[in-house]
Amino acid sequence: IGEDVKPFTPEKTKEIVMSLQQPAVFCNMVSDWPALRWNAEYLSAVLGGKRIQFRLGLRTMDLVPQFETRCSYVKATLEEFLAWSCGQPSCLSGPFSCYEHSRYWAYADYKYIAKIFEDKPEIFQDIRWSDFGFPGRSGKESTLWIGSEGANTPCHLDSYGCNLVLQVQGRKRWYLFPPGDTSFLYPTRIPYEESSVFSKVNVPNPDLKRFPEFKNATAHVVTLSPGQVPL
Repeated sequence: IGEDVKPFTPEKTKEIVMSLQQPAVFCNMVSDWPALRWNAEYLSAVLGGKRIQFRLGLRTMDLVPQFETRCSYVKATLEEFLAWSCGQPSCLSGPFSCYEHSRYWAYADYKYIAKIFEDKPEIFQDIRWSDFGFPGRSGKESTLWIGSEGANTPCHLDSYGCNLVLQVQGRKRWYLFPPGDTSFLYPTRIPYEESSVFSKVNVPNPDLKRFPEFKNATAHVVTLSPGQVPL
């Protein structure tokens, strides 16, 4: 099959998305999407000096997840974030000055693309969820995550519809669980997060004394590369 031929039609893809009961990763479905050029440097140029909120967490491996309520927050430009994430000396002042790069990770998370690029609506068309069987869906209904090395989100289930994520730059390790494992993950709600159910378990470093049932869960661990879409 040529690189320009997608492995599934939009109709078949949606059928898979809506019926699959096991974790999966789609490959070769987005090779023609303009959004694949959205690396951090490109987005920094597009955004100019626009400030966005970053969540910061410690680079530690505790037995409990670092929930958002335990994190710090700063507002900064993407250019300032990139300089800090590279360890540049210029960051001794500015929004990240209190957070030593060797001790912290930072994450611009859950930003609605429609809000970030409200003055550049043409960029919404760079994302084509119609290829996955959702006609009319573009970047306008999507969210954007940008993180430094080590940035992470506690294991969770979003309780609305289905989630498709496009990896654009770098690599990210995902721990995916089938729906049948939910009870083994000790689900809980956290304040201010109405749309998600979180696991009490720090999945990469579980406390099996407190959460013994977690040993019955089967994590599908995948490291995503640019152009891949997990389900």
